[in-house]
Amino acid sequence: MPVNPQYITLLRQLVEESADHAIATSNDFIFLSGEIQGRLNENLSVSTLKRLWGYVDGYASVRPSTLDILARFTGFPDWETFVSDYCEVEGVQSSHRVVSPSLYSKDLDAGKQVNICWNPNRCCLLKHLGNSLFEVITSDNAKLKSGDRFLCQRFTLNQPLYVELLTKDGNTELFVMGNKGGLTSLTLL
Repeated sequence: MPVNPQYITLLRQLVEESADHAIATSNDFIFLSGEIQGRLNENLSVSTLKRLWGYVDGYASVRPSTLDILARFTGFPDWETFVSDYCEVEGVQSSHRVVSPSLYSKDLDAGKQVNICWNPNRCCLLKHLGNSLFEVITSDNAKLKSGDRFLCQRFTLNQPLYVELLTKDGNTELFVMGNKGGLTSLTLL
């Protein structure tokens, strides 16, 4: 099955993020095959993975079932959804009015918790510490870890979440969540 090579590159990047492991050596492909088997109870051979990553020759075509398995590994239901929801985000405009539901930190009391999710299959439970400062309580499949803190004045459904002064491992940075497709879930607890 011929596919857009850029989509394959995006898929490989998300697979590595999801596995939290760079795939570059022969042993990495063995590791990844085992991770897929353990997480999905589905088998992708080491040789298939090596071809798809370009580690060995032979990646002229890819079976749809292979792409579906890798898309599921990253949190999408199948390849088609991965392409439509992650690779081909349409309707991107240079400016537009935001009409999605929003949650403003100024309206939250200290101690309130907010659960946010974004594609592919990432969620964080946050605690408002006051003055727009949030702390990550739990994190599923995201780069954020428990104890990370950041400033955020507004959470908006279906929009990317930009946070300031993210304190992570002693460093401070600007960070974006849900860069493609925005927040898929926003729940005040």
